[in-house]
Amino acid sequence: MGLNVMPVNSERLHDDDWRFHKPDDSGIATTGRFVRILEVVERVRPAHVLDIGCGSGYLGAQIKTRQPGAVVDGVDISTVALERARARLDRVWHLDLDAAGLPAPAGVYDLVIASEVVEHLYDVQHAAAEIARVLKAGGHAVLTVPNLAYWRYRLDLLCGRLPLPANDSRHLHQFTAAHFAALGAANGLALAELFGHSTRLPVLARRWPAVFSDTLIALFRKPA
Repeated sequence: MGLNVMPVNSERLHDDDWRFHKPDDSGIATTGRFVRILEVVERVRPAHVLDIGCGSGYLGAQIKTRQPGAVVDGVDISTVALERARARLDRVWHLDLDAAGLPAPAGVYDLVIASEVVEHLYDVQHAAAEIARVLKAGGHAVLTVPNLAYWRYRLDLLCGRLPLPANDSRHLHQFTAAHFAALGAANGLALAELFGHSTRLPVLARRWPAVFSDTLIALFRKPA
């Protein structure tokens, strides 16, 4: 007798999340990883940016404020989020990256951002390949994922508990710093720098992000 399994509708799940749990930007504005991403953006100074999983467009709007004249496009699976992003970004597209490629020609972006997106996708290799495809030669990508090797998560495993990232049913993939770097390398993206942040141990997180940051913030570069 076969199992009667209800198919998962990713778009509906994300729409509900934005409709009921993120009705405004109050929770997003204090996100520590956004602060670190904006620091990287100011160093790279991109003219043309793509934000994958742009949500309400909050991060893109911050980039446009800090980089006058920058063009920021966004893609997201949630139509609810895109209704808010449309007023903030230059162009937005509704997209399920597991079902299609990015709606842009090759080599057009100076910077691609995907913050807390990759772990939710079925085909991470496809996503990384698409990011590399739309980047200009010498362009950069900033990707963030939960860090399974974070010191508290290591303790959880030693105590027989499932760490927070692995206990989230929406997370289809888990990453360590080495695994994350390998994903980029397999798709022609070299890891230029690894960043971390932590409200508990900020100094250690910045110095040894692979162990002391619960989020990995990676700056990749496409060779010129």
